[in-house]
Amino acid sequence: MPIDGELNNGLMLFNKNITAAENLAISAAKVALNNFEWRYVTMVFHNSSILLGLTAFMQIYRKSVIVGKGAFLHGEESSADRIRQFVIFGSDLVDIMNTLDWMRHREFDNTGKFIVICNNCDERKAMDIFWNHKILNVVIINDSSGTSNIVGFTYSIYDNEKCEISPPKPLPDSCIHHSCIKVYPLKLRNLHKCQIIVSTFEQVPFMSLKTGIPEGADGDLLLLIAESLNATLKVMTPHRGAGWGQLDKDGNWLGSLADVYYDLANFSMTSAAITLSRFKAFHLSTDYHSVNMAWVTHPAIPLPGWQKLLRPFQMNARICLAVTFVLIILVALFVKSNLWEKLSKRIASARPQTCVLFYSWTICMGVPVTTLPSKPAFLTMFLLWTFYCFMMRTFYQTSLIHAMKDKSKYPEFENLEDILNSGYPFGGVPALKDFYIDDPEVYNNWKPINSTEINDTMVSLSRGMKYVLAMNKVTAQSFILNHYGEIHIVPQMIATSPTVLYFKKFSPMAESLNLVLGRLVEAGFTEKLYKNHVSIQETKKTDSTAAMNFEQYMGCYVVLAAGWIVSILVFVCEVYYYKWRVSRQNIC
Repeated sequence: MPIDGELNNGLMLFNKNITAAENLAISAAKVALNNFEWRYVTMVFHNSSILLGLTAFMQIYRKSVIVGKGAFLHGEESSADRIRQFVIFGSDLVDIMNTLDWMRHREFDNTGKFIVICNNCDERKAMDIFWNHKILNVVIINDSSGTSNIVGFTYSIYDNEKCEISPPKPLPDSCIHHSCIKVYPLKLRNLHKCQIIVSTFEQVPFMSLKTGIPEGADGDLLLLIAESLNATLKVMTPHRGAGWGQLDKDGNWLGSLADVYYDLANFSMTSAAITLSRFKAFHLSTDYHSVNMAWVTHPAIPLPGWQKLLRPFQMNARICLAVTFVLIILVALFVKSNLWEKLSKRIASARPQTCVLFYSWTICMGVPVTTLPSKPAFLTMFLLWTFYCFMMRTFYQTSLIHAMKDKSKYPEFENLEDILNSGYPFGGVPALKDFYIDDPEVYNNWKPINSTEINDTMVSLSRGMKYVLAMNKVTAQSFILNHYGEIHIVPQMIATSPTVLYFKKFSPMAESLNLVLGRLVEAGFTEKLYKNHVSIQETKKTDSTAAMNFEQYMGCYVVLAAGWIVSILVFVCEVYYYKWRVSRQNIC
């Protein structure tokens, strides 16, 4: 049914002697029917002394409503943040202000659409009350003469260079007596060079404040936003605390978010990830990019030179070689035994003049062969062993030089499980702890650090400090790229979070700024800015032709020293064994 038809049907319920309160309510119903969204529930606050006007409004505006006196509403805690349309019946300005104070305490959405019905109220004082409660989309229906001369008023914000609220602006008579739409235009689209205050801090490559003008990916985007809103930009750093901000032990906000929470700044721009505490306490803008949070720790520890001697062989090859040399040792022991002596007599073979183990090792090391077995069977086995040692030694030598020069390292952390198994302490800014609220092992052992300590911590990590830091991945990559130090970024991400601006709950600036942000994102500006400032280049590769240093062939000295030690120990054992046998023979 057309709206005019609904109004006519509603008005037929009243007689010709309509009171002033009913006239105000009927005019409010016309504005509501043409400008409220019927898919939303409307909250109606009333004063018990003006029930007649409330009845007239309800008879005409037959949409979903919740009616209450303002002192108590059943289920208000769960529905307050979802209601965006309000009608307030007030007997005077004091009554209206008390209702608005109660709504602010209950955290109703002050950015919604308001209709205020007040008989014989001062419009200018009413607008001051609305602005103090940060209510912009409001229409006050007033009867200044106490008769049927009903007038509707609204007001504007920052509509000139004076940066003040405008005087009350009357609505056209058609809005009050007939119908009109768009009495709630989007405001704060043009700030006429009025000031907006943004809280941020130095965070390369997102924000740089060294020149006094914001630079970096977020800095350039901030300048575009200010220009689009025709605003004068003022940038501030956190007045209390530092960095993004978090709740202290007393429940107070610190850092950049505290500036927004305590009305020192209009919004915070810090490329902060969305966490549970931030989501609950602040209003978020349209996301304009994303940020990866990662674990960062010290670079992998280089392998010592002696461990690199086995690098040319995989584990299965190492096992085969070990088995081969164990067999040689067993053969050497066998040819020294009495069993071999008996067996050699049957096959007419003499006992070897040299140690099988030593002779096999000399062949393996490439020493020329001095003697050969006379028996064809032994000669064949000998030649096969020589060929095997030659092939093994050739393959090993061709890979050994590269293995010794390669900067091989111990395995690095690949995921959270590796971090927990390492026993390293871990942590970061307290806000990131929210990502592990369902993981007690991480949540309960989190070691918080301040945002001002992140750079110093990364420097310490590059020098080998055993700690794992949760932080922005791009900031860690920038640290490496600028040659401040080498750190290891764990491949498994903590979270990928949308990048947003943070406003105070129900900030009137959020809607207009979201419009600007949405257009900049769709036009590709944000993507371009982040490519210009945040793209990370690959680090320069080391020169593979560099000369070998002492550490690279330290393993050779380790093998040499180990050989000397083993030889001395064997020599000592042989001396004692010889003396023991001589003494035993003398006793016998």
